[in-house]
Amino acid sequence: MMAKTSINIKPCLVTSSGAHNRRLAEYLAKIRKEKIYIRTDLMAKNEEWVSPELGDTSLEERNRQIAAMVKEKTGRAMQTKDRERVNKKTGKVTVVRGSTPIKEGVVVIKEDTTMEQLRHFCEVCKERWGIKPLQIFIHRDEGHYQIPNDKTTWKPNYHAHIVWDWMDHDTGKSCKLGKKDMSEMQTILAEMLDMERGTSKEQTGREHLERTDYIIAKQKQEAEKTRIAKEQAEAELKAVKGELRTEKLKNSAAEVGTIILDGIGSMIGTSKVKRQQQQIDDLAQKNERLHSEIKRQNKTIDRERREHEQTAKRLQGEIDRIYGWFPDIPQLVKWGEYCRSLGFTDKMARDLVNMRPVRFSGKLYSREHSQHFETEHSEARLLRDEKGPGGFQLFIDLIPILQWFRQKAKEFLERLGREIKDREQGRGMRMR
Repeated sequence: MMAKTSINIKPCLVTSSGAHNRRLAEYLAKIRKEKIYIRTDLMAKNEEWVSPELGDTSLEERNRQIAAMVKEKTGRAMQTKDRERVNKKTGKVTVVRGSTPIKEGVVVIKEDTTMEQLRHFCEVCKERWGIKPLQIFIHRDEGHYQIPNDKTTWKPNYHAHIVWDWMDHDTGKSCKLGKKDMSEMQTILAEMLDMERGTSKEQTGREHLERTDYIIAKQKQEAEKTRIAKEQAEAELKAVKGELRTEKLKNSAAEVGTIILDGIGSMIGTSKVKRQQQQIDDLAQKNERLHSEIKRQNKTIDRERREHEQTAKRLQGEIDRIYGWFPDIPQLVKWGEYCRSLGFTDKMARDLVNMRPVRFSGKLYSREHSQHFETEHSEARLLRDEKGPGGFQLFIDLIPILQWFRQKAKEFLERLGREIKDREQGRGMRMR
């Protein structure tokens, strides 16, 4: 029976992906010893490939480069956060997903899967859908122990990570892959790796498990196997004890025979009884080991569940305290994003939300007028203003931002000699 393969693709966590995939020392140091799923003695079997286009550039820097490319091609900042769109007629709310320009896929492979096979798969995907592979990592050092530290019970989890640039650099838009495309990708993968295609989740109804959840699920499976083996061992033990009682009755009956027959029967009976008693002792020890393993597995699962719940509760508490102590944070975060959408750099946006003046020259983008306005030697400030959105207002040269844009638009139209009509004054701004 051929081994099955599949690929699960999600947005790449560019800040932590490299540490995991490259097995950096600081990453390995954070893994708890009681939950190790990486064997350092097998790390030498891992493989890595990086595209010449990416070279030594980090994924974080690549993400920033893509954002600059999108702005250059489309004239708009790349939207990385989810947002809601409301149908004015029906009132239906649709969630518009934010852009994730770099994605990472986890591929189930065999022990002998080669880097050449994976690169060939990536090239086919690039030709078919335009997605460009940036990195490929083969991991042969992950798995779990059925019995802790017993290498004979090691169950490997052979897999590979593929990091993709999911953007069309000619248009500045992301590559669009629907359900049929993803299904076709699964089929192509199986053919390239000479493996059987996995069953789609539409047929199984099961969702893909994250690494930690997968480990816990495997531990539950192993615990269930151990329980079944224990029941079988108990059944065998019961059967052997029945045979032993029958044999003892036969030996007792033989004692009424002649002294010679009794001697022969005693010799035969004793040999068989000893052998059966040894079987009983072996099964009893096996039964005890299996029972101990079940208890250990259950304790591990319970401990990890408690730790997860405690961590989630602690993080939520920290968030609640931060918002309680600094109630302006949600509004300042929105103002920071708004400043970045105007064309301010991350550093400028950070200075503005910290109430520091920013002197700049360049262009700012107005959503109201759908164009950029250029200025030289201007100063931007974010100040508290009870009448402003969220209690703040952005000023350019001491003029509120919307008024400043309208003034620039008026000057622009005057230079063109066009008739100027006053805009409605009721249109203000709001933070999304």
